[in-house]
Amino acid sequence: MRINVVCGLQDGNEYKKRFQISEKAVYLSADAKLGNVSLDIAGIERNLGCKLDPISLDLCEIAAYVYLADKSIPRGGFDNWARDLAFLIPVRNPAKWNAAKQLLRNVIATLTGDRIQLNFVPAKKVRPPVGAAVIVGKQIARIRAAESDCVSLFSGGLDSFAGAVYLLEQGRSPLFLSHFASGPLKKLQSRLIDELRRRYVHGIEHVQYRMTSRRVANPKLALKAKESSHRARSFLFMSFAAVVAAARGLSEIHICENGVLALNVPISDARKGSRSTRHAHPLYLQYFAAMIAKLYDREFSVTNPFLFWTKGAEAALLKEKRFGSSIKHTVSCWGYPNQTIRFGNSNHCGYCIPCIVRRVSLAASGLEGFDDRYIYDVGARGARRNEARERNFSDLVYFCQSLSTLPSDTLLYRYPEFFLIEAHQGPVMGTKLARMVSVYKTFANEVLKFSRTRSLKPVSPR
Repeated sequence: MRINVVCGLQDGNEYKKRFQISEKAVYLSADAKLGNVSLDIAGIERNLGCKLDPISLDLCEIAAYVYLADKSIPRGGFDNWARDLAFLIPVRNPAKWNAAKQLLRNVIATLTGDRIQLNFVPAKKVRPPVGAAVIVGKQIARIRAAESDCVSLFSGGLDSFAGAVYLLEQGRSPLFLSHFASGPLKKLQSRLIDELRRRYVHGIEHVQYRMTSRRVANPKLALKAKESSHRARSFLFMSFAAVVAAARGLSEIHICENGVLALNVPISDARKGSRSTRHAHPLYLQYFAAMIAKLYDREFSVTNPFLFWTKGAEAALLKEKRFGSSIKHTVSCWGYPNQTIRFGNSNHCGYCIPCIVRRVSLAASGLEGFDDRYIYDVGARGARRNEARERNFSDLVYFCQSLSTLPSDTLLYRYPEFFLIEAHQGPVMGTKLARMVSVYKTFANEVLKFSRTRSLKPVSPR
């Protein structure tokens, strides 16, 4: 496989004798002055109150390179969804990364569905990043005073906010970790954390990091977003969570996602494999835990507390704990903020699967009055009906009809993905299988009930 992603190297000429590099290769660099990857390592170190070790620095860079390569290399049509992604990556500890190579390949391939090749070369000595962190005693004392006991991803979505409430109610002290690429998302995350701080008096630690592409003068390093599926985005989030956990000596990482979107059994043939996102899929999380254990030479627990919850159950938790008014400030839309920014009074498109699941779940919990408005009223009747925007909802209703009417043995035959949640360990059976099916049947009833009712009006752009 020819190298088509050259990382961390301003010029790949010196490697052309050892590797076949495609003429159309994407070049990525996190160089603080010349690179096209904006990666604020210094900011993370300041927030953590410590320097990152070489493995963590490599993991930050690799996660950024995989994420941006995923955005920069387009997929083909239905039959050519999977891509050949061959990376050339300089690392500080090649032996360690070569030992973990197969696990890393499994992690990325499980998420993206692509054919992955990884080639590691020794990193050259690089200049310190601009604004390199200076750690002082008071900072370290302040950070340690928080006494965080785990790391929890905090996107600003309803699931991660409900997860935060759940963990805090359990008496845990999570370090909440957020990624942002835009100012509005950073403010939204901070606002929700402030709402948690007003309720829970013990220290709540929140670390935000920015990672995105950067405009550069060098035409070879000019990046264009050519792929919108963003299947590798979860690898970016989880990698930074591992880095933070390692820096703090923590062993627990939580990603809070409702069971329907975590298990993500495909609702149609067109969504099989990685055509449905696997951002919190149990198989992916198990591969990821094994990979970071190999890298850091110690065990980590990577779990989803909501694997057997519907989003409606999460919403009910927020209602019970009197956080209903916070729901409208969370964002679930797949297109936020790029698709929704032109709408002055909504953060939700209304027709992507996450929007539909959110709306159905809040309706089932009696919390529609606390919800955001939607740009498009999915399932609406009349002249405003848009066939393309209705496709997700139509597929979902058909899927839920099957779930609610088919006998269990026929259901499992039709959707073998229930059995293959942990494919590398053999079929899932017994109580765990029954609980997963139960989550989907509950959700199916919520969808079918919602499909028989109509409520919110479409939002018009400014």
